[in-house]
Amino acid sequence: LNRMRVRGVLVTFALVFALTLAFLADRVGLAAIVGSFAAGLILSRTNQFDTIVEQIKPVADVFTPIFFVSIGAAVDVSILDPRVAENHEILIVGAGLFVIAVLGKAASGYAVPWRKDVHRLVIGAGMVPRGEVGLIFAQIGLLGGVLTQDVFSAVLIMVMATTLITPPVLKALFDRERSGEGERPAAVTADDRTPPVPPGARH
Repeated sequence: LNRMRVRGVLVTFALVFALTLAFLADRVGLAAIVGSFAAGLILSRTNQFDTIVEQIKPVADVFTPIFFVSIGAAVDVSILDPRVAENHEILIVGAGLFVIAVLGKAASGYAVPWRKDVHRLVIGAGMVPRGEVGLIFAQIGLLGGVLTQDVFSAVLIMVMATTLITPPVLKALFDRERSGEGERPAAVTADDRTPPVPPGARH
């Protein structure tokens, strides 16, 4: 493809490759996103990956809003009203999923105890948001009849809450790290430990 020197052929091939693997994943009983994710992993190993990412951005700018609108259209926003008694169970389940999601990811930051040079809580907090992948699987479950509308709504509450809470939490953690580093005494170097040389001693 690189030798063809034809405008647009690279991004076209990338899209066809991703859609083909998505189709194959669907045929074997997996979610289509699994195949497209595998395509991204494969293409990321090529020397054209940066070019593909740059050229695919306009395509994503068109289809990403459509995706989020389609997800939002499947949500009954009235379930977020705590004044309605029927919503209490959904809100409780959503809150429970949120707590489990946060604690599970925060704990995963401590999964490698032998590494002492990492900020475990920052790593865990950075993995908290579920984002579009969680929405995709939730929608697949809803369309496939695996999830009811109430469960889908509870999952959506968890996805939205984890996505919104992560940026301020990460900012607070990074600010704490920076302030902690500023208070630490400067490290003692080899030059600091070397006694001063009297004048004329080197001669």
